[in-house]
Amino acid sequence: MSSTDRFEKPTGRSSTTFAPPAPAAGTRFSVCQEISVLWGDLDVIGHVNNTRYFAWFEEARLAYLRLIGVDMSSDATQKAVLASTTADFLRPVFWPDTVRVEGRTTRLGRTSLTMDYRVTSTSQQAIVATGSAVVVLVASSTNRPAPIPDVIRDAIRRIDPDARDTL
Repeated sequence: MSSTDRFEKPTGRSSTTFAPPAPAAGTRFSVCQEISVLWGDLDVIGHVNNTRYFAWFEEARLAYLRLIGVDMSSDATQKAVLASTTADFLRPVFWPDTVRVEGRTTRLGRTSLTMDYRVTSTSQQAIVATGSAVVVLVASSTNRPAPIPDVIRDAIRRIDPDARDTL
């Protein structure tokens, strides 16, 4: 992938920007996804089902991994594996709406990183959910945790200089 590939708009219902809108004071996120809420995202109560939030987090996570240069191809020597994820649902989201899903690295370990997420509703102009995830790099040949390569570590430090290093 060339360096310009990261900035092309993906097809589908989400769009990626790598210079997110001005976040709340003191908080900076490295990636931002604008995602349209679909009628099919709703549950029987009429608000977005909780599982959709995790899919939104995944879209931000994948954009972030591409941004820092993680090889996402099927023959990559290392794979990014989701070890854990959490969500705090602050307000319900309804259709029609668009949400802005932002992500950043807050902790950088030897073989893993922790990401934080924030979901903002365009129609409510409010944060509707927050979340986090631990991503572990795994060697494809052994399926065991592998050290984060220096080039990836350096990319994270460049775009998320406030990430706590726990080496």
